[in-house]
Amino acid sequence: MFEEHMQEDSPARTEEAVQQEHLVDELANPEDRWLTVSQAARTSGQSEATIERWISQGLLPVRRHSLESRSQLRLIRASDLALLNASVAASAGTVQTPAPVRNEGGQPEQRSLPERPAAEAPREAHPVVSPEFVSQEMAALRRLVREQAQRQHEALERLRSRLEARFQQQQEASAQQRLAVDEALTRLQTSFEDEIAALQIQNSTRQTELEQQLEELTERLQQTSEQWQQTLILLRQQIEALTTHVQQEVEVHEQLTREILHLTTQLAEQRIQQEQMAHTLGQLTQQMTFLTAQVAEQRQRVEQQHDRQDQQGLQLSYLERELEERRRDQQETQQELLGVLAGQQEQLGTLLLRLNEQTQRYELLSQLYLNVEQQQGEHERQLRRLYRFLEHFSPSPPSVGFDSHDGSL
Repeated sequence: MFEEHMQEDSPARTEEAVQQEHLVDELANPEDRWLTVSQAARTSGQSEATIERWISQGLLPVRRHSLESRSQLRLIRASDLALLNASVAASAGTVQTPAPVRNEGGQPEQRSLPERPAAEAPREAHPVVSPEFVSQEMAALRRLVREQAQRQHEALERLRSRLEARFQQQQEASAQQRLAVDEALTRLQTSFEDEIAALQIQNSTRQTELEQQLEELTERLQQTSEQWQQTLILLRQQIEALTTHVQQEVEVHEQLTREILHLTTQLAEQRIQQEQMAHTLGQLTQQMTFLTAQVAEQRQRVEQQHDRQDQQGLQLSYLERELEERRRDQQETQQELLGVLAGQQEQLGTLLLRLNEQTQRYELLSQLYLNVEQQQGEHERQLRRLYRFLEHFSPSPPSVGFDSHDGSL
């Protein structure tokens, strides 16, 4: 393959020589081919140094080809090498030697030279050239030089026309590429400007929406703050009313407690009186028993003593009536005591029921008071969170202070 025959050439060249190089990218015709520096030297019969000099002087166009080893390979077109080699060969033609003078027989004429001294012997060894021959040779050389110059001029003109045509093509291609790049840049600039304008409009719209939302949120927070302040005022009033009611209930409870203590004292006194009455009733019962025994004895005595029957009967009836009266009195007194005890027990039960109701109401009010305090604390915490939230969105939030003692606004 072609790449297998390519060899990397790396001669030392100055920056000025690199700038004088003439670069090409395409072959001159389909039959043309690329050659390396070493291949061009072998093909043209010149040395690699001569090829390098022609390249550095810009006489031989080259193409740079990058290799994988980050080095560059210079390629030469075979048509350019052949044209330059022919031009150099034409300009470097050898000078023809003068033809010898022949005699009539066709043999070279030998001319005798005059003898010279021994000191001039080496000079006499060279043949003498006539001025006419020299002028003829000079004229022939001039014609040859003019012909070579004409051919070189024609070759240079052809090379110049080709180079100008290629340069014109490259300029046209560059102009077309520049126009395409300008159009692409114009389209990109237009699209960028449209996108920037759209982004600016979108940002302004978004900023306006955010400002409106922030204003609405601020108004809502202010309304919420006012509502909560009103709610806190109402809750304070309710708490004050509940506190007053609780104090009144406590006073009533204390008064009921005093009444219960008084009734308990009265009940104890009545129990003592009842015990005394029971003791008296026991004594009366003993007396009745004793009297019954006496009546029995008297009845025995009546049986024994018939004479005293009337008197004893009268006494017995009198005693029975008296006993019955005492018994009725005792029963009435006992019933009255039982009624009083029942009434006092009913009053005591009523008082105990009222005391239980007051105690339940007091516990309910205490629980309600604790719930109200918890709700107030929760409202205060929510207000603090709202004001901290307002501090993030508003540089100057509404000034609302909290009392450090009771947590009120």
